[in-house]
Amino acid sequence: MSDTKMFMIGSITVPSTWIALAIAFVIAFAVVRIKSGKHAADVFSDALFYFIIVWKFSVILTNFETVIKSPLSIIYFNGGIVGFYLGLAVAGARIVLEIGKNYSFERLVALFMGAVSVQVVYQILMVVMNPGDWIVNVVTVGLFLGFGVLVWLNAYKSRSWAIQLTVLWMAVHVFVAAFQEQGITGTPVIATICMGLFFAICLYWKRESEEKV
Repeated sequence: MSDTKMFMIGSITVPSTWIALAIAFVIAFAVVRIKSGKHAADVFSDALFYFIIVWKFSVILTNFETVIKSPLSIIYFNGGIVGFYLGLAVAGARIVLEIGKNYSFERLVALFMGAVSVQVVYQILMVVMNPGDWIVNVVTVGLFLGFGVLVWLNAYKSRSWAIQLTVLWMAVHVFVAAFQEQGITGTPVIATICMGLFFAICLYWKRESEEKV
């Protein structure tokens, strides 16, 4: 969904994307905590923290001259698309490091559910907060909400189910994006594909390694 509306919070003007992401992060953290307990939730919150910090401060790399001339610009700007992907990479590295410490398949599934929750809640809130074509809105809310419920009910049914849901996640977002303004080449879709492939590979590797023991 496109960011088309700004909101006033006190004396600060905040874009709808920030509000949607903040709420999505809180709900996703709660999902991970409910499904797998405090340790998994801590890993998830760490990954989110690294993502936000890298995305925010990568502006030093992507716009070095501006930061040198005006250091306070760090407060108002971020690293853009480059910083966004750098943040995803660092967050993924944090999860990979945890997997190497005998992190169970079930806890990894909880992290996957957290990532899905971020995407589902974000997409739905962007529809709620921003005006748009009703057909696009219905498709977006209907498919993402339906997929979120499907993941909640079936992610723990079997290990094969969990891996298959990562593939379905990517397919659902590509289909929805075909109706949205940014299309299937937009950053949200590419991010979902990156995260979907990441979790598919991690879950498959973890399943195989645990079954060999």
